Parts: sequence; C-alpha cells; structure tokens
Amino acid sequence: MLFEANLIELLQRMSTGFSDALFTGITQLGTELAFMAVAVVLYWCIDKRYAYRLFNVYILGVAFNNFLKLGFKRTRPFDAYPDKVTSIGEPETTYSFPSGHTESIASISTMLTVKYGKKYKVVPVVCACLTALVMLSRMYLGQHYLSDVFCGLTAGVFFAIAFNALLSLFGDKEEFFLLPCLILTVVTVSVLAGLGMLNSPSGADILKGVGAFVAFDIGYFAEKRFVKYDVASNRVWWKIALRLAIGLGVALGIQQGFKLFLPQSVPLLYCFLRYFLVAAWVAVAAPALFKAVKI
Repeated sequence: MLFEANLIELLQRMSTGFSDALFTGITQLGTELAFMAVAVVLYWCIDKRYAYRLFNVYILGVAFNNFLKLGFKRTRPFDAYPDKVTSIGEPETTYSFPSGHTESIASISTMLTVKYGKKYKVVPVVCACLTALVMLSRMYLGQHYLSDVFCGLTAGVFFAIAFNALLSLFGDKEEFFLLPCLILTVVTVSVLAGLGMLNSPSGADILKGVGAFVAFDIGYFAEKRFVKYDVASNRVWWKIALRLAIGLGVALGIQQGFKLFLPQSVPLLYCFLRYFLVAAWVAVAAPALFKAVKI
C-alpha cells in the first residue's frame, strides 16, 4: 500500500485552492444526490420502468459495496499515512475498500450505457469520462487508494450487470420485485442488529439505502396500480421544468430538513426513516401530485 500512498502524495503536490474546489465538486457525482438527480429525471420525465430498474440496481449495489467495506475494514489513506496523505475536505468516517463513490458512478454509467449507448454514442463516452474523473478525485482528496477505486469500478460494473439481469427476470411485472425487496430489507436490518452495527457509520449508510429501497419499491407498486401517471403525455418543456423544480425541491427539503429534528443518535430514524420518506415522495406522492395538477 505504500506505493499507493506515494501516488496520492504525488497527486496532492498539485493541490491549489482551485483544484481542491474542482475535485471536491467532481467527487459529488458519486453521491446519492447525483444519483437522485438522474433517477428522478428518468422517473418523472422519460421512462418510469427503466428508472425503477436503475433505482433498484443502484441501491443493491450500494448495499453490497458497504458490506464489502465491513468485511475488508481497510483504513483510509489519510489515517494510515498521515505523514504522506492529507484529507482534502471533510474526511470520510467509513472504511476505504472498495470506493463507494466509484461504485456508484460506475453503476449509474453502466446502466445508462446499456439503455442509451447504442442510440446516443456520446453517452458511453461521457459516462466513462465522468467515472474516471470521480476515481481520480477520490485519490486526490486523500479518501481512497488506487486499488480502492479500481475495485469500486469493477464492483459497480458487475453489480449493474448482475442486478439488471435479475430485474429482467420479472419482465413487465417488475413491480413484484417488491417481495424479495421486503425480504432483503428484513434480513439486512436483522444482520446489522445482530452484529451490533446499527449505530456504526457503515451501518448508517446501509440503513439509508435500505430505507430508500423498501419505500421506492412499495411506492412504485402503488403508483403502477393506482396513480398511473403518464410520463409520455406530459413532455411539454415547461411542465417538465415545473415537475423537476417542485419534485426535487420537496425531496431535498425532506432529505435535509428532517436532519433538524430527527435524532442523529438513532440511525433507524435519522437514516432509515429520512430516506424512506424521500423515496416514497419520489415514487408515488410526487407522481400523484403531478397527475392531480395536470403537469
């Protein structure tokens, strides 16, 4: 690992105020906020069914990646080599291997390439470039080793292909993926509780994903059965802009606003419930509102 620390040290020698800000911004492409932006645009404006698949593939990948972190328990570079590596920006508190940001952007990029790559040749090129930039940013910021980001890349591509194939088995009855979703949710929370990890940083990250996972699948089931919002008939530019403004505003309001009164010391509330409510809004409440006000 020493040569990897030396590589990070070399990258950080180029640190300036501008490059620090640039890479701090780039790394956000691997966060749940970036995923939320992509997912809701697809779900509310373009293709609900593929957005549902993308959402489940992403959440499953994030959960499995976090369990890998718990298994390997690799220390972050800035902690392992404080004489060589500095944490630029807020230091991460979870384990290092594999890179979650890289897994996330690689998973999204793979799914978008599979769906749109043949029709729009620019999609795989843009996705590959953004993934590479996120990988570089994670090392530059001192949060990950080279092996972390490459294994995160491999995990993201693998999880996207594997879980996409799993969802394909449900055909046009994809909403019934709700059943294994509920089972996985119960198993995951039980395992975390059994390991005494509900209050750990890694456990909290998993609970975010689990909360969003179960809410979105329940919400999609209800939306497909009862709301039936027609995305295709509402592709007027001003309606799309209004949907995104209202929908994202409320989603971010829930995600950030509930931090003010939910106890951070209780992850089942602070993490699970908060992300459950965001996903429920995205999946069923927002489409119901859009249909009611005809946007």
